[in-house]
Amino acid sequence: MTPYFASTPDRHAAVRLFCFHHAGGAASTFADWQAFLGSSVSVVPIQLPGRENRIREPRLTDMTRLTDVLLQHLGPWLDEPYAFYGHSMGAFIAHALTRRRMATGGRLPDRLMIGAARAPHLPIVLSDAIRLSDEELGRMLVGFGGMSATLLRYPEWLAAATAMVRDDLAICETNPYRDIAGLPCPMDLFAGSADAMVLVDQVGEWQRHAGGPSELHVLPGGHFFVKEQSTALLRKVSAMLTRVPAGWRSL
Repeated sequence: MTPYFASTPDRHAAVRLFCFHHAGGAASTFADWQAFLGSSVSVVPIQLPGRENRIREPRLTDMTRLTDVLLQHLGPWLDEPYAFYGHSMGAFIAHALTRRRMATGGRLPDRLMIGAARAPHLPIVLSDAIRLSDEELGRMLVGFGGMSATLLRYPEWLAAATAMVRDDLAICETNPYRDIAGLPCPMDLFAGSADAMVLVDQVGEWQRHAGGPSELHVLPGGHFFVKEQSTALLRKVSAMLTRVPAGWRSL
């Protein structure tokens, strides 16, 4: 199995759900999703290099290179019903993969699910944070709920964590898909009502990129509602996976 898959896709499931984590995160963000969604959905969290079980591997910092690699590994699994869920940075990865599939005439996801991310034509979140000191960046991330305050007391751990975040933010900075291009697949948008980093209206701007049906879902919680409100989110995700609009077909 490819190291990019944190679990083996189930060929017998009705739909495969590929999940892409936030900057500084890892595949374990989605560890509980399979149990909640059940056997009809095969949850496949994507594990990028340089974290958890891939900690010794060099991280990728360029979106085009990353999508090249991911398409090599995901390609054989995208010929049957599938969906993408991406959170924050992961949303841009999921969107970039969908744009690449559209450009090459590949089958598009049956649902593209975007969580806690500004629309790509808007300014990138934390674009200036790359130049902050480790402590400044760490305190900012703690404030948003993206890092444990404990790390601030251990400079080596903090340096490792902020280095990963900076590399992941570079992926967002190098995203070539900033223009508005209608995607002819259903798009589900998830925003946290108390997210101070990405406002609800900024998530809603993704609807300008939708060439098919789209819907905005506002959940309680901040930027990391994927953890804080996982049950509420998963109820929505489960419902969306059973709602492919009548008459729509993948390309």
